[in-house]
Amino acid sequence: MNEKEVLKESQKWLDIISSENLSDDQKHVIVSETIENFAFYYNRGYLDYRKSVIEMRDEPALEWVGEGSYFEDILGRKFIDCLGGYGIYSAGIRHPKVLKAVADQLKRMPLSSQELLDPLRGALAKLLGEVAPGDLQYCFFINNGTDAVEGALKLARVATGRTNFISSLRGF
Repeated sequence: MNEKEVLKESQKWLDIISSENLSDDQKHVIVSETIENFAFYYNRGYLDYRKSVIEMRDEPALEWVGEGSYFEDILGRKFIDCLGGYGIYSAGIRHPKVLKAVADQLKRMPLSSQELLDPLRGALAKLLGEVAPGDLQYCFFINNGTDAVEGALKLARVATGRTNFISSLRGF
């Protein structure tokens, strides 16, 4: 793709995101393109080992819209969310209070510069420090699961004084 084609393709997806209604043909094209994109640009393994893909090989479920404890795929099939989006949906999918807080913050400042002091980061660190066990009071915010697991292991060592862990292979 040249630059013009890339911009056209990205605009197509922005239009899809903001679209209220898609035709059945458009939905099936999105399913096909998603399969192709995963195969050639993301991770082909998802197509070979994800249960949601294997069991619905011709038209696998594509996450599309959700609310509370339920979501629908792009074809309108309904599911109970038993995964919880890696734990980010503790309050449910698109909980109104969470949506409002996110929208309000996006209007103010979408991301921290990481250079200036961020009052919300400080406030969250305080809240976590107040509920952490023992004398733990400091927080270090990270952005991925590997660092989170490493931090949890370190926290468990400090909190318990123990140094051994039981683990499993291919636990993820």
